[in-house]
Amino acid sequence: MPERVVLPAGFRAAGIHCGLKPGGKFDLGLLLADAAVPAAALFTRNRLNGAHVTVCRRHLRASKGMVRAVLVNAKNANCATGEQGVEDAVACCAEVARRIDCPVEQVLMISTGVIGAMLPRQRIVAGLDELIERASVDGGRDFANAIMTTDTYPKALDAARDAVHVAGFAKGSGMIHPDMATMLGFLLADGSFADVESGQAALRRIADRTLHRVTIDGDTSPNDTLLLLHGGAATEPGALEDLLTDVATNLARHIAADGEGATRLVTVEVRGAPDPAAAALVGRVIATSPLVKTAIAGRDPNWGRILAAAGRAGVTFLPEQSKVWVGDVAVYTDGVPQPQNEPAASTHLREQTSVRIGIDLGAGTAEADVWTCDFTADYVQINADYRS
Repeated sequence: MPERVVLPAGFRAAGIHCGLKPGGKFDLGLLLADAAVPAAALFTRNRLNGAHVTVCRRHLRASKGMVRAVLVNAKNANCATGEQGVEDAVACCAEVARRIDCPVEQVLMISTGVIGAMLPRQRIVAGLDELIERASVDGGRDFANAIMTTDTYPKALDAARDAVHVAGFAKGSGMIHPDMATMLGFLLADGSFADVESGQAALRRIADRTLHRVTIDGDTSPNDTLLLLHGGAATEPGALEDLLTDVATNLARHIAADGEGATRLVTVEVRGAPDPAAAALVGRVIATSPLVKTAIAGRDPNWGRILAAAGRAGVTFLPEQSKVWVGDVAVYTDGVPQPQNEPAASTHLREQTSVRIGIDLGAGTAEADVWTCDFTADYVQINADYRS
């Protein structure tokens, strides 16, 4: 992560410790726009929803998609907490709205952490004055730290092109298999789409090409949320979407690289698929296969696991006409194993921390990359001890 995250014009950010995490670590973050801006949002499709998903949907409907502030707490998901959880989230939004003098529906609250614990509302409210006071153009790094859970490093990026500036933040290290969004993701831009609907459509396309293609463990969070806040002068929509896609792609790769217990970032390359959706599906099946992921952890170029995972994805292709590779070498081609190339494939897995595996289905021209990580004993340890 860069030492300084440059925020787009019109945005400020902050992060503080309010007592949710031990040891004084930042656990409460804020994104603040100078004036209400159009927002787009994608939420989890898990049947279990965190309270913030309910509240955000209500507020976005009431505000017609305009947002002034986003409050984020870590360490507590405020999920499976009943109506009290919803009331607590609304109350926190109201306290922010009162302090920045805006309608309550223009404030969103996002929560992440342990499921089933009541939101420590009083601690959050007690930290709001300091949080708002600290909001600044230089607060991006503090915000990125505040939203972390089991992440080992903060994930924040910015980019500029043709006088348009964007910034992106994400958190997520486990329970990552997005089905509408990512664990938590935030995109800011000082360019603007034509209207709220155009921004929403663009965000869906961006997510499908980026954050929907990252997986750690196949588990979808009940709190998955991806937000886009875009304010400022109207921008050529294709250029703005491309810039946001670049930032979101890099965030997706960082999430995969920082998977719980991971030692390798894995790019699964799918080629020769009948259509883009089929290519992404095959990639996600390979990327979530425990057998593929443990083979990579063992530095074993076990191409049979890759081919077998592709074969159960539900996409029609002929395995005897396909090709599988690890790194730069083919390990299976047109129905024939290539054992002479396995030493080079094994070297790639041992010596590179960013590794590539892939398959050409020979069934079309569509392609997709999906990002994941290896599956190590440390992943089991982290999640076995998550609440203790």
